[in-house]
Amino acid sequence: MSNIRIIKGTVDKLAHPPKGQKLFMDEALKGFGVLISANTKTYVAQRDIGGRTVRVTLGRHGVMTTAQARRDAEEALVLMRRGVNPNEQKRAAQGRSITLQEAADLYLQSNKPRAVKTISGFRDAMRLHLKDWLATPLAEITRKIIYDRHRRIGNVSGPYAANATMRAFRAAYNGAMRLHEELPPNPTISVDWFPEYRRDAAIPAEQLGAWHTDTQALSNPIRRDFYLFVLFTGLRRESAAEIRWEHVDLNKCTLLIPKPKGGTKRAFTLPLSDFLIEILLRRQVENEKLTPDSPWVFPSNKAKTGHIAEPKLTPAQKANLVVPFSVHGLRHTWITAANAAGLSPYDIKMLSNHKLPKGDVTAGYVGLHMEALRASQQRVTDYLRGLI
Repeated sequence: MSNIRIIKGTVDKLAHPPKGQKLFMDEALKGFGVLISANTKTYVAQRDIGGRTVRVTLGRHGVMTTAQARRDAEEALVLMRRGVNPNEQKRAAQGRSITLQEAADLYLQSNKPRAVKTISGFRDAMRLHLKDWLATPLAEITRKIIYDRHRRIGNVSGPYAANATMRAFRAAYNGAMRLHEELPPNPTISVDWFPEYRRDAAIPAEQLGAWHTDTQALSNPIRRDFYLFVLFTGLRRESAAEIRWEHVDLNKCTLLIPKPKGGTKRAFTLPLSDFLIEILLRRQVENEKLTPDSPWVFPSNKAKTGHIAEPKLTPAQKANLVVPFSVHGLRHTWITAANAAGLSPYDIKMLSNHKLPKGDVTAGYVGLHMEALRASQQRVTDYLRGLI
């Protein structure tokens, strides 16, 4: 630490150290200094309070003037002489300033691409389970409060709703912390998460034949083909329901999924097997008769969207099923079949649009080869057709 006369010209000439930091204190105002690092010059005020050195960051050189920094330092040092820590005072004031509603708004206004389902789930958590907290400052929502609310939601609405609500709160809080570093640690650390189990199990191989008989007995041909298409692609329900003809290339035998889970940055092109092309050609012909002007591969006159939105079976249809199933369970079935057909884990991840593991060095070298993936897709199709 060195003493200098802190004025603009002097600070301008101070050299940046190649590493670490160097502190220069003012000769005239005790406790006023400038901290120099490899890239920045920052004005500070520091003084001992209760035997501990407290340092207050005032602002960066070039952003604030030296004169303004000196005035701010004088005010901070007066407080510190009285035993008041300006950092704690600032944390308390700023912690009260941002509410859960404001944090939720920050989350929703983020540039990070998020799926429609993710946004919808976040809004539902705030509206259904945290509405009474929206005007509450985040700093006042303690670990005990979080713990109690999680248990209460679990008892009333179930463990999945409780966990989803706490994940939504955690996401909003973490986003607020990026702008409000004075906030205490995220209180969701206290949550005793309810165990969650996969509710959409894969259909056992020996039951696929009965499942096929069940679904082909449905009266709606669009729904019949929708279930088959999900089974033979492993697509998520929303991605399959939102397929438009403009995304289908029958010449190249590919399908573009522009907005999968994770948003547009996760967009991918899926190679299609012979059976998938057969389904699409059938839909093309039949849709011309049923819904000639629809841009959707799986249209619906009953849904506001114009396409199959919630392809669930009616209670009567479920009662007649030999093999109960869910749409997402068909995705699990495809992944199970892909493994049984001998596909590599990398091919399974790419065809199902799962992220390759970051820590896997080999995965970093795996590239997209459409024809190789098409061969893998065909292997899964052949395996599944052999079962139905």
